[in-house]
Amino acid sequence: MNDDPDAAPESQEQLQIDARALRGLAHPLRARLLEELRLNGPATATILGRRLGESSGATSYHLRQLSRYGFIDNEPGHTGGRERWWRVRPGGWSMRGHEFLSDPETRLIAQSVLNRYYQQRRERFDQWTAAVSETPDAPAVRRWKDAATDSVSVARLTPEETVEFAGRLHDFLRSWSGRLQGRTPESHPGTESVEIQVNIFPVLPETEDRTDGGPSPEG
Repeated sequence: MNDDPDAAPESQEQLQIDARALRGLAHPLRARLLEELRLNGPATATILGRRLGESSGATSYHLRQLSRYGFIDNEPGHTGGRERWWRVRPGGWSMRGHEFLSDPETRLIAQSVLNRYYQQRRERFDQWTAAVSETPDAPAVRRWKDAATDSVSVARLTPEETVEFAGRLHDFLRSWSGRLQGRTPESHPGTESVEIQVNIFPVLPETEDRTDGGPSPEG
């Protein structure tokens, strides 16, 4: 419970991104702001501007736009000050990327958003594996290398079973995320942002023989 009248409601309902919200996410700085809040917890426009090398006016404007589309809201632990603290919306969000990619009106913007999203995922994993390879004796690498893991599992499922499996997996991840919501490097020293990347997709015979240069992103 939270009796602060200015605090944002604690809704764990997942936001389903529509075409309007998708367009709101297309701006590169908004994507960077969202990623920074996701990785390092609540922050103000000034803090985010300093981290990203942007003016506080620019970060403040784009934070308000992210809030307008439902991606972030006010951090209830920091109220009454001169500057607003922002956090990633509890419950997270999801998008039906395949639907946006198949619609001519949203295809280009969906490709832009999804390509940037997958590129950032690959870059972060590549940075970690490079650190393990190139600086294995660095204190942070030595501390974390036995905790990090990478695995691939294969199961033979129907589409309906896959939907159920994915739903239960996401419920489990959201339950843990909810318990840890609001942590920052300052409030919990010794912690780091731990990224859990999950891809669930069928290996279709008709797609294994594709020769067009690579897969298209599907969400």
